[in-house]
Amino acid sequence: MAGTKIGKYVLESLTRSMYDDSRCIYREYVQNAADQIDIAQKEHLDKDNYYDIQINIDSDNRRIEIVDTATGVTFDKINVLRDVACSQKRRGFQKGFRGIGRLGGLGYCSSLVFETSAKGESIKTVMRWNADEMNRIVDDESDTSEAGDVIDKCVQISKEQEKIEAHYFKVILEKVSDDKLLDPEGISNYLSMVAPVDYPTGFAKFGHTIKQYMKENGLSLDTYNIFVNGDQIYKGYTTRIKNDRDGDYDIKDIKFFQQKDKDDNFIYWGWYSISELKGQIPAYNLPYGIRLRCKNIQIGDENTCRNFFVADGDKRFSQYFYGELNVVSPDLQPDGRRDYLREGSQRRAFESQVTEDFLVLKELCNEASDIRGTQKKITNAIQKKANIEKKRNAGFLNQAEQKKCEDEFKTYEQERAKAHKKLERLKQKSEERQSPLSFMYKQIEENATKVEGGSSNDPIENKAVPKLTPDEQQIAQEQSPKLRTDASRYKKFSKKEKDVINKVYDAIYMAIADENMRESLINKIEEEITR
Repeated sequence: MAGTKIGKYVLESLTRSMYDDSRCIYREYVQNAADQIDIAQKEHLDKDNYYDIQINIDSDNRRIEIVDTATGVTFDKINVLRDVACSQKRRGFQKGFRGIGRLGGLGYCSSLVFETSAKGESIKTVMRWNADEMNRIVDDESDTSEAGDVIDKCVQISKEQEKIEAHYFKVILEKVSDDKLLDPEGISNYLSMVAPVDYPTGFAKFGHTIKQYMKENGLSLDTYNIFVNGDQIYKGYTTRIKNDRDGDYDIKDIKFFQQKDKDDNFIYWGWYSISELKGQIPAYNLPYGIRLRCKNIQIGDENTCRNFFVADGDKRFSQYFYGELNVVSPDLQPDGRRDYLREGSQRRAFESQVTEDFLVLKELCNEASDIRGTQKKITNAIQKKANIEKKRNAGFLNQAEQKKCEDEFKTYEQERAKAHKKLERLKQKSEERQSPLSFMYKQIEENATKVEGGSSNDPIENKAVPKLTPDEQQIAQEQSPKLRTDASRYKKFSKKEKDVINKVYDAIYMAIADENMRESLINKIEEEITR
């Protein structure tokens, strides 16, 4: 029986067609470097036991270097870098395990080079992959080479002298074809949300809370010293969210969720931000959306966790927050592209459990919406009542306007009272279930005292009561006029003249339904005739 053949086109699947986002190759190389750093730390390879990952992007020369100071690879084992899908890594314990990620760079450069040296060996081994030649052979339909033959044709190995104490692994991409890979700032931002790095000092308050939670629950997250062009990378979380439309706002708190198996082992755990939940966090913020992670490395992207909200209309709620969903169980492993988890019964159980947890996020979004809506009703009622009060002081255009305003005043007062009662009910329910949005009710109470002249029972955030003009203030001290022409500014007019003016105002009132347009016209007339 003939042996199994592996066609050359598998190389295309593992290189040019592997990832939707070319930046994923940085994640793969960082992931491999992190695994070797773990080994180096256990072996105390260096006295200080410090290891880092340096990413150097030379945009001008279209060259990328990714270097770690971990174990390196000895010359006698260098062929493991040429083998495909033959990784000896343990699933569930190491970050990489399939032995295919290192080939990702072949899809985006002319040459892919591995340079490495292991401590105690005075040799630097250089493995050069001719990506251009590999792509030419794969694209040549007349070439019947198998995958292994193509690799053998396109890979060259050489060795040089090296210091015996040196230990490193360097990945070099030459003549990089994708501009996105050559943007240092863009790559830094990408890695800050994807790579296994620590929380920044600007997030220290909540970062400490997360670390304390992990300590209390026997959890851990591996972090590594990663640099892009000399600048160290930290997680992209901030306590301030930029919002060009509604104004910037602060993160008030973070909350946790978790799930364990029957043996009290963690399946997953996570945290999410608490804010006023005004809407989806704009995408120009680095932290937006809850991110799925395994071993502190992102799986998928910022949209992956949207699918844990069942209804299509609820999926947007994932972007109302930012946070992390950390997979812990070794039964839950990333798929080959690392854009989700491998299919299986464990995954389906995981999805069902997370969906239940995310119902809390939906409830918080609905509660925040109810609070803002109720507060808006109260504020609107106060503003409308204040406008009517101003008309009372200035005088009405006619009896019809007076009756309309008095009826509306009663309606607005009823609406305000109803909204107050609803707000109290919401507050009571919030206290009963210990909602993390209690700060919103506190803000409303604090804003109640911001009305000019002292305190108020009405929760308004600004001084909504319109200011009276000097003439209106004078009239207000006297008996309120019945008609607008009773105001002091009309004192130069005789009764007959006032009657004519009133008829003009009455005609305008009847002819123009839009109150703003009507008032604008009358104010202009009033200004002209009373100057």
